[in-house]
Amino acid sequence: MNELPQPEIEREITREGAMAAYKQFVDKGITNPDDLDLNDPSVLAANKLFYKWQKQGNEEAKDNCEHGLRNNLDKTMFYIDAGFTDREYLDKVLNDWLAQDTLDTEKQIDNPDRAMTRRLYSEAIRKIRKLLQEKDK
Repeated sequence: MNELPQPEIEREITREGAMAAYKQFVDKGITNPDDLDLNDPSVLAANKLFYKWQKQGNEEAKDNCEHGLRNNLDKTMFYIDAGFTDREYLDKVLNDWLAQDTLDTEKQIDNPDRAMTRRLYSEAIRKIRKLLQEKDK
C-alpha cells in the first residue's frame, strides 16, 4: 500500500529557535552577521528560519502599534541576542537603527504599554553600550 506524501505542517518559529540556528556561527568565531557565507547550506537554513520568524512577527504586529514597535525591536536586536558582537555591527545597530527607531516611541503619558515599549528600547540601548564597553577593555 502506497502512502501519500503528507503536507509539511507549518509550525510556529520562536525567536529563540531562530537564534539557535545562528549560534553555531558565533561558536565558530563569526562576530558579524554580514560575514556569513550566503552559499553555505547551514546559513541558508538559518536565514530561512529567521525569515519565517520575522514573517510571523510582522503578521502578529500589523494591527497594533505597540506590537509593531516591539516586533521591530526584536528584529533589530536579533543578531546581537544571538551572540554577534562585532564592534562595527554594534555601532550600526546602536547609532543608526535604534537611534531612528526610538524616534517612533515618543512618550505617551497615559499609555502604560508605551512606557513598557520605551523601557524595552532603553534596555536594548544599555545592552549594546555595555557590550561596546566590554570591547574597549
